[in-house]
Amino acid sequence: MVFLEVEMPRRKGAVRGRESRNHTLTTKLTPTESAAVKAASEADGKTVGEWLRDLALQALRPRGDAAEVLLTEVVGLRLFLNNILKSMTTGEKLTPEAFAALLGNVKAHKREVARDLLQSRKNESRLIHADDTMGS
Repeated sequence: MVFLEVEMPRRKGAVRGRESRNHTLTTKLTPTESAAVKAASEADGKTVGEWLRDLALQALRPRGDAAEVLLTEVVGLRLFLNNILKSMTTGEKLTPEAFAALLGNVKAHKREVARDLLQSRKNESRLIHADDTMGS
């Protein structure tokens, strides 16, 4: 069977699926900083340019605030433990179905509870700050 091969011309420097990289950004580093960057890029198996580009682009990606993510997981643990301990102290038997439902409930509500906690902290902070400015 004969296949027809057609080579599509590509622009110099262009890679399929993305625009060409033709902008250069520069920065100045101390010799110590430069050595640390070079060592880190080599440890990742990348050139310094690739490593710095990946780091810069990663910083631009939206991500959850680390404190909020951590708080969400702590809230999830708190909700889970409160429910498990309540069952244990009241002598209630926890069936596999009830356990699965508990986990689902915690997963469904932990973010909302964490957001509420963060919002109440922000509101308290605003009130304290408002009291400080009114008293002066």
